[in-house]
Parts: sequence; C-alpha cells; structure tokens
Amino acid sequence: MTAKTSERIYSVSICVICAVIALLCLYPLLYTLLVSFCAPSDINASYFLPIPEKFTVQAYAQVLTAGNYIVRAIGVSVFRTVVGTVLSLAFSSLLAYALSRQELPGRNAVIKLVLFCILFNGGLIPTYVVIDSIGLTDNIWVYIFPNVINVWNVIIIKQFFEGLPKEIEEAANIDGANEWTIFISVILPMSKPVMAAIGLFTLVGQWNSWFDAFLYVSSAHSELWPLQYYIQISFNNLNQINQGNLDQLEGILNIGTLDDMTIRMALTVIGCVPVLVVYPFFQKYFTKGVYLGSVKG
Repeated sequence: MTAKTSERIYSVSICVICAVIALLCLYPLLYTLLVSFCAPSDINASYFLPIPEKFTVQAYAQVLTAGNYIVRAIGVSVFRTVVGTVLSLAFSSLLAYALSRQELPGRNAVIKLVLFCILFNGGLIPTYVVIDSIGLTDNIWVYIFPNVINVWNVIIIKQFFEGLPKEIEEAANIDGANEWTIFISVILPMSKPVMAAIGLFTLVGQWNSWFDAFLYVSSAHSELWPLQYYIQISFNNLNQINQGNLDQLEGILNIGTLDDMTIRMALTVIGCVPVLVVYPFFQKYFTKGVYLGSVKG
C-alpha cells in the first residue's frame, strides 16, 4: 500500500467518523424540531424520525397564546441575557486589565484571592442569606448582580491581556494616552477573540439559567420568571397550554388536542433557538479566543 493510498484511506475514515459524530449530535435537535410540528398520529409513525404528514404550527400557537406568560418570560430572559452579558464583560475585563498590570500594588494578593474564589464558594445557604439581606430576592437584578464578575473569566481575559504586545501600549503612552484610553482604544480592540468567546459563554449561561429563579423568586412574583424556568414548570403542568385558546385554534388549524410530547418539544425549540441563532456570529472567535487566553502569559 502506497503512502498516498494510506493518506486517502485515513482522510476518508476521518470524514466518515466526523460525519457519524455530527449526525449523532444533530439527531436530538432534528427529532425535537420535527415532533414540535407533528399531529398526535404522526409521533409514533416512525421509529427513527417522525415525519409529519402535514406540518402544523398548532403547538407553537398554543404555547404563545396561553396567556402572556411566555412572552413576559422571553422578555425577562432577553433582559437578563443582554444586560448580564454586557455588565459581566465590562467588570470582568476591567478587573482582568488591572491584574495584568505588573506595577499594580498588592497584585499577587488579589490574584491569590481570585484563585481562592475559583476553588471555594460560600455555599448555598450563606449565599441566599446575603442576597436576601441586601434586598435582591423577588427582584429582577438578582439575575445580574451576583454574576457580574466571573473569576474564571477574569483569569482567562487577564492571560490574554498579558500576551498582547507591550510595544503598542508603550507607543500609546508616548503619545500621551492615559490608562482609560489605552484600555478602551488599544486593549479592547485587540481583544475581540477572547471577549467574544467569554461573551458567548456568559450569554449562553444567562439564557439557560433557571435555578436562580427557583431559589430567589417566589411564585407571587412569577412575572420575574425567565423563559427557562417557565419551560421547566410548564413541562410538569401542560393543562393550561394544551387547553389554551383550543376552540379558536381548532377552527383555524383543524388538528385538535395535541400530544403532550408535541407541546414539550415546541417549548424546547422556543428555549434553544435564540442561542442557536446567535452562536454562528461568535463561532469564528470561539476557539481562538479561549485557546489564546488559556496558554499565553
């Protein structure tokens, strides 16, 4: 067997393996999407993928018209995702920039404190007591303030900053730029890869988070529930959704009562699509940003 033939076999084998892995990753998403458009009779028609005989959007119509709960929950999730991501990037990058300065007084002590926070935390009950004592329970800002600085992200951004060329900063200093000007006009524009990667991590974390709502927001303030927590509750109580506006929708869509699985899949799609839409815009920075931030310094 020639070397050229071996290389071709190797390349084909790698492509086949990657294709199989990609299909395995894609299958759950495709299954969820198809079931969300199925009538009850179509779900069990196929053992592999349920192909709807007639696509119906009744599941989405019932979810979106069952009161204003889900629309309000989407608004809360959008707010916490946008504001939380922006503030987290701003404060984490500021702390990282300060720690990347070798001349900072007490720098080593602060870095050790940051590393300590990565390894240990106060625990669930003490955290709840602190958040309750400062008035953040049943408050939308409970989703933002406790997560405004992520120490792991600070370390990654700090490492990236330390790997940037010092000559550019020196040139800016010679031109009379102060620290704020250097940070905003020099450091941040060169840090797009790591900022985009960390921003994507934070964005996905904020969008998918529901446990903080479970802990800190009572049912009396359900208008503050984010989308993921609303979906988690709706999974266990589909009566309101599956009967909401049913008489009106039956006349329009002519499907009848949907299977609970179809409603759950529609809720799942609504919960994950926004992140899937945003991800391609950050993908080109994702691997590069995390890799550089992890190895430089």
